[in-house]
Amino acid sequence: MRSPALYRLALTLALLLPLPFAAPAASAAEPRQVVETLDAALLDVMKNADSLGFRGRYQKLEPVLDQVFNLPLMARIAVGPDWSTLNPTQQQKVMDAFRRFSITTYAARFDGYSGESFQVNDVKPVSGGDQVVDTRLVRPSGAPVALNYRLRASGANWQIIDVYLNGTISQLANYRSEFGATLRRGGGDALVQLIERKIAELTPRR
Repeated sequence: MRSPALYRLALTLALLLPLPFAAPAASAAEPRQVVETLDAALLDVMKNADSLGFRGRYQKLEPVLDQVFNLPLMARIAVGPDWSTLNPTQQQKVMDAFRRFSITTYAARFDGYSGESFQVNDVKPVSGGDQVVDTRLVRPSGAPVALNYRLRASGANWQIIDVYLNGTISQLANYRSEFGATLRRGGGDALVQLIERKIAELTPRR
């Protein structure tokens, strides 16, 4: 039979032992860091645009854009209130097409380097708990181009949910007018076809 005195001694010693060391959890990227990650990836493909080619730029940008953008939410915002008229299969097709369209757009447009750089300025809170990161594309000749990013917390992370061209023009608002009209006129299949055509127009044929 176990001695009560020995049991109490063993319990006391166990309580005095240090707890196993737990490494601190990795800190989630803040909005500025998210945009800086995107900027670094864009500069990389711009500087190596010719050697990568379109397909190489697409492949390098794909995992980064999946990380920094909330593309499924952006697809829903781009469609607008008519999103609820789509059935689940159509919604998935639109999200898939919008994702490929977004990556294709960046791979097609950031296709060369002439000494550009990105400058991240202010980070400002806006309605709904979102944050806007004020960014400039600085060019050796010509005025800087404002590219402001709106980010929303997604779990422990932040992701971009809209881009304001020239600092004020919502990219998704531009899409919404065309997407909504196409959806109301031809339904979900017509909307998917529209996005697929946009992808084809941006993709080099060679």
